[in-house]
Order: sequence, then C-alpha cells, then structure tokens
Amino acid sequence: MTDSKGATPAPAPARWRKYAFLNLTPAQYFVRLIPAIVYGFYMYSSRGPFQPASCTGFGLHCPMATNHITGVLERPEYYGQVLGYYTNLIAQAEDLGGSLAVFVDGQAAVEGIIIARLVDQGKLDYEAKIVEYWPEFGQNGKENVRLRDLMVHESGVPALDDEDKLDVLSWASQGDEEKFSERLARQPHAFGGKPTRAYHGITRGWFLNEIVKRVDHKGRTIGQIAQQDLMTDYEDLELYYAKLPKESDWEDRLSPMHDYPLLRLFGRLVLPQAVLNSKVFGYPHLLPLHRIVKKSFESKSLTAKALMPKFAPWPHLFRTPEAHVYEGTSFSLKTNAHSLARLMSMMANKGGATRPGEPDLISPAVYTQATTLHGTAVCEVTGETFPLSVGGWVKTRDFYGEGPLKGVEVQGWAGAGGSMIMWIEELGIGFSYVTNAFAAPETLLGDFRGKTLLDRVVYARKGELGLLPKKKATTPEGGADVGAGAEAQAAAEEKK
Repeated sequence: MTDSKGATPAPAPARWRKYAFLNLTPAQYFVRLIPAIVYGFYMYSSRGPFQPASCTGFGLHCPMATNHITGVLERPEYYGQVLGYYTNLIAQAEDLGGSLAVFVDGQAAVEGIIIARLVDQGKLDYEAKIVEYWPEFGQNGKENVRLRDLMVHESGVPALDDEDKLDVLSWASQGDEEKFSERLARQPHAFGGKPTRAYHGITRGWFLNEIVKRVDHKGRTIGQIAQQDLMTDYEDLELYYAKLPKESDWEDRLSPMHDYPLLRLFGRLVLPQAVLNSKVFGYPHLLPLHRIVKKSFESKSLTAKALMPKFAPWPHLFRTPEAHVYEGTSFSLKTNAHSLARLMSMMANKGGATRPGEPDLISPAVYTQATTLHGTAVCEVTGETFPLSVGGWVKTRDFYGEGPLKGVEVQGWAGAGGSMIMWIEELGIGFSYVTNAFAAPETLLGDFRGKTLLDRVVYARKGELGLLPKKKATTPEGGADVGAGAEAQAAAEEKK
C-alpha cells in the first residue's frame, strides 16, 4: 500500500502493535471470539442450571453437594438403588441447605386434607353451595358455586382483579382481613357462573380460608388448624403457613428459592428444539417448554393473571418475608419432604393412622367420598386435562413413562417447578419430593427429578412385594423412609 505520493508508509511503532485489536471492526471481533463463544456455550449447556457463573463458564468453584439424609433405609437390598439415584441427583446441584422449604407446587394437596377433615367433622359438605357458609360470596355470578367446584378449580375465581389503580393487589392487601374478605366476595365469576376448569394456583387458599374461618368453632384458618391439630396429633410434622416459630428460622432453616435462569429460559424459547436436543450442545432428552411459559408472558392472558400476578411474577418472590406475614395457604406453606410423606402415607392407608397410638387422618367413608373421581376437563389456565377427584387431587393411572409406574393409580399433586406430593393406595406408598430450585416448566405434574425418583421407589416397592418378574426381584420384607437432600428434599414412606 502507498500514499498519494507513491511512498510506502512506515510501519506502526512496535509498542503500538499490541493495541491493534482496538481498531478491529465488529465482524473481526466476532470472528476472533468464536472459539470463546463456542466454549462458553458448551460449558453453560453442559452444567446444571443452578450452578454459579464461575462454574458454568469456567468449571471453577463448582459447589459439592452434601447428602442430608434424615430417614433410615431399613432394606438396602430393595431401596439402595433409590438412594443411589437420589445421591446422584443432588450431586449435580448446589448445596442449598435448610431443613424447611416454601412448598409452592403442591400445597393444594394439603389444603385438600384439611377440608376433608372438616367434611369428616360434619362442618363442611362438598355438595353445599359456598353461600351456605359465606353469604357475601354469592354475587357477580358466584351464587351457585359449590365447595366441590372450588376444590376442583371450577369456581370461576382463578385470579383477582385490580379493582382500580389506587387499590392494586399486593401482599399488604391481606393485612385488613375484613376489607380483603369483601374484595374476595366481590370478585366476578370469570365464566359467567358456568363451572369451568381454570387452575386457582394462588387464589384457592384465600377463598377456602374465608369458608374455614366461618365453620371452625374457634374461627381458625387452614394454617392454624394444621399447626394446632395436625402437628399435635402426629409426631415430627412441620407445617407453617405464616410466620415461622423463631425469627431466626427465616435465615437459619428456610432454604432460599431459585428461579430457573432467565438466560436459559430465553434460549429455550428462541432456539429450535433440534439445537436444544443436540448431542453436542444440548440435551437429547430435553422436552419442549410447556405452553404456559409463553402464555405467562402475555400480560392480559388468564394464564399470566392466575400464575404470575403483578405483585409476584417470579417464584423467588413467594419466599420473601412480605409474602408470609399473612397466611396464603396456596403458596405460603413452609415444610419439608418428611412431613409431607407422613401425610401421604396415611392417605395411602385410606386415611388411617400408620403409627400406633395416633388417630386416623380421615375416616374411610370420607376418604372414599373425597377420592371419588370428579372428572376430566380442559383447564383454561394450563391447557391440560388432568383427572381430579372430588377432594381436589389429581387421580390418574397415566402418570409417567412406560416403566414401573405404568398402570399404577397415583393421587396427589405436583407442580411445574418440580415438587411433588403423591400417594399410591394399591402399593401403600406415601411420597414427597420438595425442591427449592424451580425447573423450566416442561410438564405440569412435576419434572424428571421427582418423577424418576418416584419411579425408582415404585420399582423397589414392587420388588419388595414380589410383583416384579422373578429375574428382577430380590427378597421381600419391609418399607422405607428416605429424607431430605441439598438441592431438593425427597421422602417416601410405605405401609408395613
């Protein structure tokens, strides 16, 4: 190259050559960064979603999970492989600590038990209209709504409207009980009074509490009944719906809550599924995101209103102290997997006690009534068609995969975040999996973590009962109780 006079310009001084990258074009920068981009993408896609950035990007400071086992495996010949899978599961995640977690996904199952107990006591009737207990409820199309309709998410109140800009719904809105009760009663029926399935993910507990306070002889809420009755009648249960026993428990015992990383969520929304399932850059068995993910970002959709209210659009906001000043039984339960598995083991025993000296949870008659299939309907919030029982629990023989769970009737509840609370009557299994790390919603009844763990428990239980092909079965005897873990807590109880 020459200048206008034909002379060749002198080369840049050596001391400036090392800064030549400052003069590169954007395209040249991109070309030079391609190896780093590919490496970063590979590392990010091959690490767990809840690892710190230093670990996902460079493989540095990756936390080592601690296995917090609170239960005792009495028959390792059957349940050792369950523990093996569980240990491997939590070894892939950060040690999140804590002996309690906010159980957002499956609180509907515990609500259902409290309501069934009140039915058992003659204080409630599934077929009664709500106005019989709460007359003010009967307005704006809700006059004929039954308790059963509320239990199966067909009462027309999947979300609360902001009535005006000066009265926007917030955590503090619940502070004035009388005013909040009036607000609930005024909420119009979303479907003009017609029973329509629409998941009441946040609101059902608010409405149920208004009913329960009016029929309980002490005017107690669901949370107060859980603490004063269930925690008294049954050893080692922990069910806290509002404040924890000690102020220090909030930091010392309650696990933090982790949202699914927004960058990963965005990538899964925009990248083709073929790329996400690549053996090189992705996960071959990764499922597509559920439709509720896109619907949740449509601010005017019923899905967004029901699942991502303006005052708490992300899961971790349900773990803030402000969210637990007042009781919201559909989202404020703080418990652990062992407590939930204890309740589920009694449900697997048709409501009967599983330990000597303890009272039955509910009577056989009410258990039969509450677990009777109500029906299947398309949900306007989720788009799913889960079969629900009268008591408001999922009841299905088509739960997960082609393995041991195929054809087995599973009852209970689970959520898109991953937590599960289930019982299997025919095998005598009470099961719970609690996680504080929200997975990306792929299926709505739990995800591969809890489902695979339950699958392993069912396989072990079938082997214990001699229900597997002889070449796979070992020797029968007993039951298991598997307890809490780091990234998640899991527990299973079998009747002996």
